[in-house]
Amino acid sequence: MNRDFFDRSLNYQDQDTYNQILSNVEVIFQKHDDELQRVKEIAQMIREGIEEISPFIQQCTEIVCPACKNICCSNKHGYYNQEDLVYIHALGLKPPDFEFGKKESDPCQFFSMTGCALERSVRPSGCNWYFCESLLDYMEMRPDYQEFDDSLGDVATLWMELMKVFAWIMKNMERDSAIP
Repeated sequence: MNRDFFDRSLNYQDQDTYNQILSNVEVIFQKHDDELQRVKEIAQMIREGIEEISPFIQQCTEIVCPACKNICCSNKHGYYNQEDLVYIHALGLKPPDFEFGKKESDPCQFFSMTGCALERSVRPSGCNWYFCESLLDYMEMRPDYQEFDDSLGDVATLWMELMKVFAWIMKNMERDSAIP
């Protein structure tokens, strides 16, 4: 098993690579559920933080996105990476099925006439953490932007803590030869 769980050079749009990572994460959560309790707690705090800022983002996207000619919701951002899979499994969820073999520039498979078909708190991080220039400009003009930005920063800090705690646990399990 690849011990570098957060290898950003991997191609998550490759079905074999994605399935191998998914399988590894599933096994870890199945076999080491108790040891991962803190990871689960942090994941729940992240979910709550995303749900807290979601209305602000939704209000902004409802104004900016319908007029946009360059749709950001593309396959480039629509796949889970290793960190996302850790987060999704820590929430006790399964990722949706993906359609592989599409171009990065194709519309995201979860994009619908009413926006994203996925709940914001379980969207891939490439989607959740991306704000195009037009959207960001509009957000920054709103009086409640600073509160949103502070909350987004809190979620980002929790995300980094989640990955740090998960990596620390994995390192200790590996040291103790507990990982399959």
